[in-house]
Amino acid sequence: MTGTADDRHSFREINPVQSLRTPSFEFSGIGRRAGLVEHDQQLEELTRGPGAKPVTDRLLELPPATLMDMSLVLDDEGEDLLEDARANAHEGKYDIALELLTEYLLNKPEHQEARYLRAFCMYRLDGQDQVAALRILRPLRDEPMPDDLRGQVGELRRELRRRLTPGEMDSYARTAGADPRGALERAEAFLELAPEEGSLSCLVALGQAKAGALELALDTATRGVAEADVDKEQVAALESRLLLQLARPAAAPAVAAFRAGDPRLARAELARMDARRRRHSVIADFDAYLALCVTSPRRAAPPAPNLPRDRADAVYSLIAEADGQTAAALLQAGLAEAAEQVLARVLPLVSGFSWLNFLYAVCLLHLGRDPDRAVACAEIAGRDATITQAGELLEAVRGWQEAAVVNPAVAEFVDAMKAANSGGSPHRLATLRNRLTGLQGRLPAVREAVRSEQGRQIVRELEKATVQRLAEVADAMAVGDLYNRYDAIMSPVKGGISDTATADRLARSLDDLDARISNQRRGTGKNGGRDPLDELAKLVTARRTEVARVKTALMVSDLVERFNNLVKPPPDPLSARFPFQPPTPDPYTMRTKLTGIRDEAQRLRRGHGAAMDPQHRKLLDELIGAISKVLG
Repeated sequence: MTGTADDRHSFREINPVQSLRTPSFEFSGIGRRAGLVEHDQQLEELTRGPGAKPVTDRLLELPPATLMDMSLVLDDEGEDLLEDARANAHEGKYDIALELLTEYLLNKPEHQEARYLRAFCMYRLDGQDQVAALRILRPLRDEPMPDDLRGQVGELRRELRRRLTPGEMDSYARTAGADPRGALERAEAFLELAPEEGSLSCLVALGQAKAGALELALDTATRGVAEADVDKEQVAALESRLLLQLARPAAAPAVAAFRAGDPRLARAELARMDARRRRHSVIADFDAYLALCVTSPRRAAPPAPNLPRDRADAVYSLIAEADGQTAAALLQAGLAEAAEQVLARVLPLVSGFSWLNFLYAVCLLHLGRDPDRAVACAEIAGRDATITQAGELLEAVRGWQEAAVVNPAVAEFVDAMKAANSGGSPHRLATLRNRLTGLQGRLPAVREAVRSEQGRQIVRELEKATVQRLAEVADAMAVGDLYNRYDAIMSPVKGGISDTATADRLARSLDDLDARISNQRRGTGKNGGRDPLDELAKLVTARRTEVARVKTALMVSDLVERFNNLVKPPPDPLSARFPFQPPTPDPYTMRTKLTGIRDEAQRLRRGHGAAMDPQHRKLLDELIGAISKVLG
């Protein structure tokens, strides 16, 4: 009379908690950050940039007022020619105005208004003379003149530069391969006319550097930084790279001494350097940094340079650019492990170097190591606006850092549930409860660590799932306890019920268990689905009915046995088997006992007849009939 359920500790299904996806990051152009790359490669970049695109025609107009007051030449000689030239220019007769101005300037070649008007007419005639117009305006750029005229000259020069510069750069790109010297000389000549064009300064400086004239290239870039009004950052970056190119061979002994941990020797090496080289800003900054290292307390890593970020990066490049280039090449070849080893050796010496921090963060991301360190390195890289992918990298490593915190918690939850689903023994349930309780205690720290909305959503789902599972574990353990109680109740009666007292005790135990099941069901509030409590309740109900039927059968058997004992014939007095027989009751006592048996049988028939086994009910009816017949 025992019964159990094989899956009494099953769990409800909930939506699975998803792991946080680790973002991917693909780097491009990573090796071009610090070095002076191939001339042809940068030439291609320059000539396909915004400056190389076709320009939209934009026609300037002369101001409505006369320019007579702008002239710094006050005599009246040839004034009629100038007046006629002004009038024709305002009427749009630029060819006539140009002839008059040419004649006028033969006598007054320094007249500023006439020179401006001549260049303007050339511009409006839109012919081959636009370079000549820019050549006419070039000296005016540096001469003192009235502000209004200076504004007109500046506007016309900007428009001519805008029209002519793309063509000059295209011409250089087409001819540099076959005639590098001729292409460079033409670009140098045009740069003299348009020194404000930063991209043109880059083009010329790169051509000079390719020709081996690094000093001249540096002078060109330095002038471009001073005079450019477009692409100034581009030419400034080139100037820094050229400075490094010039400084690196001369500073190599000092750099080697510094990397060996001897800044004093490094300073001594710099002192032996050529005086002209020592005046380069990068060398001077490096010397100042070495002096700081010498006077600073000894520590595991050198101090940070006391310099602005861009100048500090230049010093760092002098020390470790070669390592960065090596690591970048290894990364591009897919050898992140080797790249990380190169960077790990040198990064402590240049811990603030934006570019090497960028490379190291990329290595760590690709290797899946130390997300916290990767975030710190990416943040340092993000301070350098020239590292265009730094923001994308920082986003990727922060997502990875977040995943490194969130995903282990998700994995712990999943592993715990898999272990529980393999079987629901009390020991496994207790283990699952302990694991989930421990996880629940760690989740607040996980919640604090996440920054993205996706991460917060996953933590919320995990917290909800953990609470649900803990509630289910508590229910499962309670259900298991009820099943154990059932087994304990039924175990003593495996051999059957022998008397009504045992049946009564079993019935009371089953009734108590049934009440506990009802209380547990109210506590869980479970609606729908397969409930192991339902299985147990059915078992208890079936066993309770069976106990009632067995008890009824025992009571019927007892009544029949008592009747038989009263009415059985007296034994044979000669029988040796019953030498001592009880005396036969007198008629009055017999009648009283039979009446009592019949009354008990009738009560049993009224109370349990409908649920009674048909055979027992028939036997009981026969007993009642036999007693009634005896009693008359």
